[in-house]
Amino acid sequence: MNIKTSRDGDVPVYKVDLDEATDRSTSNVVVSSIADLTGRDPNDLDPLWDSVDPEALDSFVDHASEYSTPYQLSFQYQEHTVDIVENRWLRITPTEEATSSASD
Repeated sequence: MNIKTSRDGDVPVYKVDLDEATDRSTSNVVVSSIADLTGRDPNDLDPLWDSVDPEALDSFVDHASEYSTPYQLSFQYQEHTVDIVENRWLRITPTEEATSSASD
């Protein structure tokens, strides 16, 4: 998976192009991306449904993409804020707690 990195001040911002992951569900891309960023196995992460219903997420994104409906969807998962933006980008930023504990 191709994760692009940029910065928003001191905070790293990770972007994944959902158009490149057409063979995988959005929920799968979220879990895989967080696993890659944290260096953990996807099976060792908390279940995604503790943060968002994976089926509802996939259905919402698929429907909005099919009809080119603009939207932005955000939720917290594994000490990261996950934003799905413009029917195309998965934007992941560490939460404030994750950023402060990493710098301590």
